[in-house]
Amino acid sequence: MTDARQKELWLKELRLNGFVVLRSFLPKDLVVAMHEQLLPLVRGEYDRIQREKLDRLRSPGRLSLDVGRYADLLGGPIADERYLRNPLIEELVGEILGPAGTWGRGWTQAECVFRGSDFMTWHPDQTDEETPPAGEPQRTVRVTYNIPLVDFTWINGSMEILPGTHLHEHSFFDRDIDGVRNLYPVRLDLSRGDAILRDGNGLHRGTPNLTDEPRIMLDRTYRMASVLGKRG
Repeated sequence: MTDARQKELWLKELRLNGFVVLRSFLPKDLVVAMHEQLLPLVRGEYDRIQREKLDRLRSPGRLSLDVGRYADLLGGPIADERYLRNPLIEELVGEILGPAGTWGRGWTQAECVFRGSDFMTWHPDQTDEETPPAGEPQRTVRVTYNIPLVDFTWINGSMEILPGTHLHEHSFFDRDIDGVRNLYPVRLDLSRGDAILRDGNGLHRGTPNLTDEPRIMLDRTYRMASVLGKRG
């Protein structure tokens, strides 16, 4: 059980930084089983895209795989409720986005990084369509729950986040990020069993994977009900 004080601290950390790392949040054996189930699917899809020269990569070396489709077909570890509908995560999401009925579950994906990838550009996940109109108070409309399926280190494509950027108006990123010379990101070094909860408006990027093993991270998105039907 997680006590009320711990949940309060997690929420404060997320509201201050735009993300919170939940250490040893999931059993390691569950994460290992998820990885074993997904790895051949990820490799097979990536090899097929390369072989058939399909335009389905986010950028060179980066593949997004629809996990929900495989969870429905195959079941097993990737259909585990601790990923798809984790009660503690959804309790925290409710504290951030509002009471039940005002938000819903979005997509479930595996974000995979292979050798040959480069640094991504800094970006938020939140889209223009999801963002409140200009002049309205800034608020969180999208939250992402991430599960790393391997240890994240500098060598295999860790995520980097710029703390506090979730507090800026979304339009700020279009105008003012290009040309900024000095940025001070946090690299998320993670172990199997850790999880991340982050604000969709925060700037982040993937880094290059310098190893021969794909770096896989599960993604579960929650969004305000008013933007669930919009793309992004």
